[in-house]
Amino acid sequence: MCHCGENRPFSECCEPIINGQKKAETAEQLMRSRYSAYVVVNTKYLIETTYPSQQKNFDEADIRAWAVANQWQKLEVIASQKGKPSDELGEVEFKASYLDEVGTLRTHHEKSTFVQENGRWYYLSGVIGGTKPLLSTQNRNDLCACGSGKKYKKCCGK
Repeated sequence: MCHCGENRPFSECCEPIINGQKKAETAEQLMRSRYSAYVVVNTKYLIETTYPSQQKNFDEADIRAWAVANQWQKLEVIASQKGKPSDELGEVEFKASYLDEVGTLRTHHEKSTFVQENGRWYYLSGVIGGTKPLLSTQNRNDLCACGSGKKYKKCCGK
């Protein structure tokens, strides 16, 4: 079964998305495929699916080292907000359980924000743990979280 927790074979679920044969249609689907990419250590996919203006903040060697050092156990999607094919923004809260390099069970709890541009979903940012919703904190006169330089109301908040 797929690493992301869906009850389908990896070859029919996340693998075609990771390999570029199919696109993620929702923010949650992208998040699930990114988790699977950590499991199979596909760092190229992880960087390519990060919002272009944010890619410079991620080091491929660091991502690879972290993905390899851990034994990924399971993904639990807690909640999704927006992120449908017709949306421009989406939020997915999840917990990724893994065994670290010394065998201690750890949980990575994150609320991630995703943005869709030109029919493609990208990971934009994440907040580790916490309970504050990401999308509802965007004021319409703030600069948009997607990094466009426009006000939210003129960009993703339309």
